[in-house]
Order: sequence, then structure tokens, then C-alpha cells
Amino acid sequence: MDRRIALVGPTATVARSFEAALARRFHYDRLEPVSLSRFVSDRRAPVRIVLCPAGRSLADDLAFLRAARRRALWPPPAAEVWSAIAGLRGSHDPAPDAAPLPPPTRSGRRTALLLEGDVTPDRARRAAAAPAPRLWIAERVQRVRIGEALLDELRRTGIRWSVLEPVEVVAVVVSPELARAHFRWSRWIPRAVPIRIAGRPK
Repeated sequence: MDRRIALVGPTATVARSFEAALARRFHYDRLEPVSLSRFVSDRRAPVRIVLCPAGRSLADDLAFLRAARRRALWPPPAAEVWSAIAGLRGSHDPAPDAAPLPPPTRSGRRTALLLEGDVTPDRARRAAAAPAPRLWIAERVQRVRIGEALLDELRRTGIRWSVLEPVEVVAVVVSPELARAHFRWSRWIPRAVPIRIAGRPK
């Protein structure tokens, strides 16, 4: 089992400021402080993460959690699609918690586009221009090598993403102010994720 956990903050410096406190909780794991932008670009990044908003501004913390949801916390494909892909890849792993089923086509079949390897801007544009399914499945978020502008453009055309190796959020470290605003961001984070309230880092 990979014992690494990425401490993901708006910057690596912010993430590192929580390392000592979190080491007491995750003493069997190796903590790796990293910025969100670095995390989503590192193909060798850990699957498990702790989200570490800076805790200095409610608006900035909400923006960070929203960005994490949009860029890192992509769902797995639905169990039906997962099973079909697993059969093609010779995998016997059980499906993760399933995302909603993709809508059926006119023929009544549910379809998805599997994008193995790196998804570059050129590859994404070619797929978007083709009569391909609108549910795209990448191996993991780090394999999607395209910027925010193109991601937004693809979303506007109806593209939805899933990943075969979804990120697992093991905790969110929040300031008291962010904790009080839980109703504003709870939908961006998977259910049952532990919330740890921390003071503002030095």
C-alpha cells in the first residue's frame, strides 16, 4: 500500500505549515506538502490527500476548495461503465463508489470515451470535434495535461470527466471561520471526510 499522503494547499509553503500538526495524526504515513497546481500535474502524486486551505481569508479558502473540486476531485465512472472498462483491461478490482450513470444514447446504450495515457490539448480538441461520447474517462487527473481555459471550454460543450483512479480525500483542515461556513463548501467535498479545525498557521 502506498503510505504517502499529499498535503495539498494553495501553495507548498501553506501546505508545509500544517505538516507538523498532521504528522501526529498520520504518524504511519509519509506526508508530502505540495501546491494544488503541482499536485494535478505530477503523474506520480499520491492518491490520498489532505486539503489544506490557508486559513487567512474565507473568500480565498472557498476559492481554493472550489478549485480543488473542479481540478482534482473527479468522480470514478459509474459501476456499469467501470465494469466494462475493467473487463477490457483485465482488471478484477471492485468499482469505487459510482458516479451517476451517463445519459443513454438514442439507441438506449450508455457510452463513454476512455482516454488512456496523457490527454493533451490537441487530443482533447480532436475528441471534442468528433461525434464521441460526452463522458470522458481518464486514468487519473494528473494525466489530463490541459489548462483551465480549455477545461472550461470543454465543460461548456457538455464534456464531463471521470477517472479510473480517483483522488481520496482523507481530511480537510479548516479554520474556525471556514468551519462555520461549512454549508457553503460541503457539496464540493466527498461525504464523510473528516474535518479538522486548526488555528491560523504561523
